[in-house]
Amino acid sequence: MNNIKEQKIKTQDKESLLAMVSHDLKNPVSSGIMALKLLQDAKLSPLNTYQTEILESLMFGFKYMKNLIENVLDRYKLENKVYYLHKVPVNFILFLNSTIDECKYLLSDKQQTVKILSDLKDTNIEIDILEITRAINNLLSNSAKYSPANSEIIIKLFEKNNNLCMSIENKGCNFQLDNPNEIFDKFVSVSKDSKSLASGLGLYIVKEIITTHGGKVFVESEFGKFTRFTITLPRK
Repeated sequence: MNNIKEQKIKTQDKESLLAMVSHDLKNPVSSGIMALKLLQDAKLSPLNTYQTEILESLMFGFKYMKNLIENVLDRYKLENKVYYLHKVPVNFILFLNSTIDECKYLLSDKQQTVKILSDLKDTNIEIDILEITRAINNLLSNSAKYSPANSEIIIKLFEKNNNLCMSIENKGCNFQLDNPNEIFDKFVSVSKDSKSLASGLGLYIVKEIITTHGGKVFVESEFGKFTRFTITLPRK
């Protein structure tokens, strides 16, 4: 019994240390992103094509690190019950377009595009803007990663049982799971790319964010053809 207790304490200590290190890394990474943005604006001096490509590559790396750090911090908050929502009313389509715009470099890396199809009669909803932004960013990142170059990611908005629903579908699917929803489990990564730094936390975080909002998320896929994530969100 003592060994189990000691192991639990050690695990908690490791989690706390990981959260602290992640928190300390967040500010310098964010500062790096801001510095790169200044350079990309080319206000200091004109950039040639080679310099522009280097800055874009650095920006992608910094944003990827920022996403990993935030995933670790979110997981810590969720599992330590310090996760709170701050819901505000928004026009979901305007919010979605703004969120997609933040991912434009991620999509441009493989010349991918996003198409929005909406059947919504009412676009208003109350959400925690920061958290739903993170959920959508994680879903888009996942779709972009596993979708081929020059492909189109389709986002459909519709209503069901007074819920606002959104599906994100990309072409291609290179994973097979006995239970597709296992993909939302903690530390599950289906990446077979040896260069990938996938943490296996992105989709876990998506599920926790949507569930905390009172919604649901699930995945449908057909090997080699498509992957579709669908989330449902109550209006309030």
